[in-house]
Amino acid sequence: MKISTLLTEDSVFSQVNCKSKKGALEKISHIAGEKLDIDAQVVFNDLIAREKIGSTGVGSGIAIPHVRIDSSLPATGVFIQCESAIDYDSYDGNKVDILFAIFVPEDCCQQYLSTLSEISKKLLNKPYLRQLRNADNDQALFQLLQTE
Repeated sequence: MKISTLLTEDSVFSQVNCKSKKGALEKISHIAGEKLDIDAQVVFNDLIAREKIGSTGVGSGIAIPHVRIDSSLPATGVFIQCESAIDYDSYDGNKVDILFAIFVPEDCCQQYLSTLSEISKKLLNKPYLRQLRNADNDQALFQLLQTE
């Protein structure tokens, strides 16, 4: 599963005003809920339950919140670049300003793991990450995320 297949132009947002981890996850839940046609509160509850297992903050100012969704739904991603970094309980202690949330059907476990790995590897590439942080509008950010 390629990153470019998870994202659409209406799921990539730059300069989002996020005040907290909870606020960022609420925004993501609302966007994903609309895209998947499911209750945003259900999405939010799933994301919070996942965070209770362990933070999805992977370091370097990046978080990859992820949950499994019903097998009848398509794999979906939401990408937000925060206007300013937020506390996220990342393992390295750094604040987060890049969040790439993925929602993968339960019956796609192997693809789920490989997608997480691909996203992590791509986002931890310092020059690429710098480009993402410097993107000043949704379209520019979307175009960067489409490059494989």
